[in-house]
Amino acid sequence: MSIKNAFKDYLALPFSESIGKDYAQALKAVEAEEVESSGLQKVLGEISSEVRHPSFPKKAGLFLSATMSRINSDQYLDLSSLTDMKFDCLGAFFEKGVLTVKGDLGDYAGAYMVSGNLIIEGDVADYAGIGMTGGTLNVKGLAENHLGHSMSGGEIVIGKNVLDFAGNRMTGGRISVKANAGYSIGYRMVGGLIAVRDLAWDFAGEEMVGGCIRIGGHLGHDLGLSMVGGELDISEKEKDAKRIKASGGRLVIVAKGKKKQ
Repeated sequence: MSIKNAFKDYLALPFSESIGKDYAQALKAVEAEEVESSGLQKVLGEISSEVRHPSFPKKAGLFLSATMSRINSDQYLDLSSLTDMKFDCLGAFFEKGVLTVKGDLGDYAGAYMVSGNLIIEGDVADYAGIGMTGGTLNVKGLAENHLGHSMSGGEIVIGKNVLDFAGNRMTGGRISVKANAGYSIGYRMVGGLIAVRDLAWDFAGEEMVGGCIRIGGHLGHDLGLSMVGGELDISEKEKDAKRIKASGGRLVIVAKGKKKQ
């Protein structure tokens, strides 16, 4: 069966109740296909004839992710020909090698990553890096909401801003934001590290249980609201910031020129 026909069969399947089950179906669809010599870009060309199908953004993202797991070499994927399309779930369950993607992605980019290096030369939408346990997700642009939700390992690097609820319920790993963060960064965080170079808006560390959040710039209102554990590191210029109704955890002032490891 050709790659194109395998994808059409996969596209016809109904969505399951979880990304994991949809990905398992994609793995089964590409299991017998000769994708090693084709490369990911050629596979995209083969399946793009189905671009008008309503399930294409998510199913194509999962199918390409499953295909990548069958290829034993680093890949570069150029999405510029699909200017009005953002794939969901691209890089989901990523576990080896390096995949560089040119273009913006939709939701769940790099979801449940295990290892490897996923590089996005663009922006990502919601829930990028959700549930990841290892590897590196490197986004050159911005990230929208719930970045690194429930992640337990690995590293996420965001080159521009991140919106709200970054690190929501994370238990381990590291998130580095090279610009600004939105509301409720580290909401209900249990472990790991979030480092924000510049400002963070209101409710940073809200209901935080453990881990560490480092903020290099201006702080919004209600810092550490209902915080019970963990550590908030803030810059010396924000030394007058006060935690609001916190019952635990630590607020640490980092002196100018001093960097914590």
